[in-house]
Amino acid sequence: MTWRRQTDSREFSPGERLRILVARFLGVGFVGYFFVSLSGIAEGSRILASWWTPLAVVLIFVPGVALLVAALVRPRRIGPAAGSAALGILLAACLWFFAWNGDVLHGSARGTWMSAFAGLAGLCATLAWRPWIAFAVQLVATSTIATVDQIGLFGGRASTAGIVYAGLWSFGLSALLTAAVIMALRSGSILDSTKQSLDRSAAIAAAAQAREREKARFDALIHDQVLSTLLATDRADPGGRLVAEARSALAELDRVVDDSGRDATVSADGIFAQLSTVGADHGVAVGATIDDGRSQFPGAVASAVVGASAEAVRNSVVHAGPAAQCRITVELRPGLVRVTVEDGGVGFDTSTTGSGRLGIDVSIVGRMAQLEGGSSHIRSFPGAGTTVIVSWEAP
Repeated sequence: MTWRRQTDSREFSPGERLRILVARFLGVGFVGYFFVSLSGIAEGSRILASWWTPLAVVLIFVPGVALLVAALVRPRRIGPAAGSAALGILLAACLWFFAWNGDVLHGSARGTWMSAFAGLAGLCATLAWRPWIAFAVQLVATSTIATVDQIGLFGGRASTAGIVYAGLWSFGLSALLTAAVIMALRSGSILDSTKQSLDRSAAIAAAAQAREREKARFDALIHDQVLSTLLATDRADPGGRLVAEARSALAELDRVVDDSGRDATVSADGIFAQLSTVGADHGVAVGATIDDGRSQFPGAVASAVVGASAEAVRNSVVHAGPAAQCRITVELRPGLVRVTVEDGGVGFDTSTTGSGRLGIDVSIVGRMAQLEGGSSHIRSFPGAGTTVIVSWEAP
């Protein structure tokens, strides 16, 4: 059987990683205590029935080793393993009284070997149950094992005062460590809750931002393609351009439904080809400076730059006047796209355009502002023509 390691830090929250660390510490403690307690186990077996020692070793150390294994390869099973370890210590301590043969420990013994496990019971309980249950387990374990120690050392001469003193001392000392672990686990839980709350807030904000971007994009599409086509129906169309623009509007609406192309990349030559098509549709000359035609740009960049440039060309054709000459200049370098649309038409006062003009606010300025690294600049004066510059530079 192959065990797949499941403790990659990327799979667990900070609180869970802290819980795993505590479980590993306790599991190593069980293994270490086993070797340290070997002499005590041998000495203690002399005053007990033969069945208790092997049973106690199984009840205490097998769940402890299982806790270590769970912390290393199956962190989701830490809770059951830790609970079994805590209950194993309690059960072994309670069974001691039934196995005691009335004799006492001799030599330099200062207690039974189980005294080392009084604190581990409560610590294991913190990984399995609520804090008040962990403290209850701690109290029962320390009181029971303190009684075992006193009886193992003094037999029938063990005093109630000595048992109470030993139990309180053991509980008070181990309870401090148990409380520290509980607070650490609680802090980890609070950190996890805070992180989840922040993640939800970020997701909600991102979704709202995405909706706003899509709304602005759809507003630009409606103006650029649909409204401009509908408004042109009141003019003569001897060249059949209106039909072509209507088909282009329908195709763009279809692309909104299937938006997979925005995540793809577009080459410099591809962007220039799209801009050349815009120029050809409106009879506008296109000049370009291209460092490397194979340079790749995000699809969203190509879509925004071409859309904003097309709107600038349409505005020039419609508003610059019949005698105005419009031209497009394209600069494509690795990490940089810059398109300049300029004409020598009637121009306008940019300070009087106001807000709410979809052609400028949404289709050009807003579209480029939503693009990370995108920008736009509009320069125009009455009688002096108009220059629109849309650009994107890799952040």
